Amino acid sequence: MMDKEVTLHAFEMEYVKELHGWLNDPVSISMVGRTPLTYEQTVNHVEEKRQNGDLVLAIKNKEKRLIGWVFLQDIEYEHGRASLGILLAPEARGQGYGKSALEQVIDIGFKQLRLNKIYLTTRGINERAISLYKKVGFIVEGQLRQHAFLEGNYHNTYFMGILASDWKAKQTEEN
Repeated sequence: MMDKEVTLHAFEMEYVKELHGWLNDPVSISMVGRTPLTYEQTVNHVEEKRQNGDLVLAIKNKEKRLIGWVFLQDIEYEHGRASLGILLAPEARGQGYGKSALEQVIDIGFKQLRLNKIYLTTRGINERAISLYKKVGFIVEGQLRQHAFLEGNYHNTYFMGILASDWKAKQTEEN
């Protein structure tokens, strides 16, 4: 699978309509584990992220079409860490866009924000996401057993992280 080229831009309020659709996609809901959001709740969610100082970026393909969003949240400069999140439009999943977007946001986190660690949590059943996170350099640091209840079953949640030193070593390896 080829990595698809993407560009990251500031996430504009005019993108909320598309985001609202992606957040309410049945696959998104089951993988993230929440209830559907109203349009107003989606607007509030984006505004809240902005007020919290999260780095919220739109993902666009090379045709300049909006295909997702990616963000660094809970940025704690005193500890050099932030949490990462990404969501692609259903039609853009599984095509290499996520890898390109993640690599760019990780680069921003380590080189521009000077973070030491970027971390995330993901459900154990989200095998596609786990595989992608490992591909860009995240490692499983811990497992919360039967932490999420989904469609009648309990599932593990994985805590994954990447350090600036891991990222730097990976960049050196690849060049």
